[in-house]
Amino acid sequence: MAFFASRWMLASVLAACAAGGAAAQRAELSADRIGYRWSSPAQAAPARAGVLASHLVRQAGAQWLRLRFDAVELAPGSVLRLTSLQDGAQQHLNATTAAQWQNTSAYFNGPAVRVELLAAEGSVGNRVGIAQVIAGRTDVGTESQCGAVDDRVASSADNRGRLLNVGCTANLTADGCFITAGHCMASPGDVDVVEFNVPLSNANGSLVHPPPADQYVPTNVQQSANGGIGNDWGVFTVFANTETGLTPLQAQGPGLEFSTVTPKRKNPVEITGYGVDSGSANQTQQVSTGPVTQASASTSTLKYRADTEGGNSGSAVLVGGLVVAIHTNGGCRTNNRGANSGTLISNAAFQTAYAAVCGAPVFR
Repeated sequence: MAFFASRWMLASVLAACAAGGAAAQRAELSADRIGYRWSSPAQAAPARAGVLASHLVRQAGAQWLRLRFDAVELAPGSVLRLTSLQDGAQQHLNATTAAQWQNTSAYFNGPAVRVELLAAEGSVGNRVGIAQVIAGRTDVGTESQCGAVDDRVASSADNRGRLLNVGCTANLTADGCFITAGHCMASPGDVDVVEFNVPLSNANGSLVHPPPADQYVPTNVQQSANGGIGNDWGVFTVFANTETGLTPLQAQGPGLEFSTVTPKRKNPVEITGYGVDSGSANQTQQVSTGPVTQASASTSTLKYRADTEGGNSGSAVLVGGLVVAIHTNGGCRTNNRGANSGTLISNAAFQTAYAAVCGAPVFR
């Protein structure tokens, strides 16, 4: 194998929103992108099914790895098998699912992944080439907190996912779709992944990924707007899981339903998401509550004092267990001033987009 020297770091800076100086609350992964050259050798059709080629990708010191392939050519019945040496988690890609994942892999824990090309008996034309290794690093920061104490606590809502590598939160709805912030969908150069059942992070704050059986890749059926507070929303669908064949609604449901009522001042909101934190809580699922401070149907804006951090962008804002808004921006301060904010789901453009992508939303 051979490496070449093009390396660059994924940004970990949170984007600023022009409206009132409030910061959009992404928390992009900190990682190195390392050019990599390896291709499976050309071979004759195997007389029996089995491993046609095997290769170990190792990046010393990496917290996790993700691979980008320059080619995945698989005959019917042939499979690309990827295995983490750290925890044994596996992903299996065939011609269809490799295309769905846009020639990328799931996230794997640890510094080493074994790549195996399993050829079907008598098959020809199988080939895989690795072009890039994305190697995770440790990088932790915080962004917004309402008051002197961070009131978030660990939670385990089955219908809330971590959206990587952009570092946001995605929410599974009763229709089997996902809603998030529009600025979380504004970087089409990277193939994002929705992770469920996210484990605790390492003690140093570096992320630990669930197995590929809990990772889903978005389809191109999606719409979004990145127009600032009050017009910042996204909706998308995902492919079925490569390992289980299940959709998120089958594996994680039921999904969230929408409220028909605009919240009022002092209504308590609940926000669940994957905000940054210290140690093992970093970008794991946590929930916070707090009162509405302002609601404006005319500008589709909701303000509230529930703790959020970078990585909470896209979190569903609930009142009475129903979605009323999508969290997008931090504005709270530790001196008890300011407020966090989001886009009300009554936003007309969001409702039109949701109907186009998912069908009529479930209101209650």
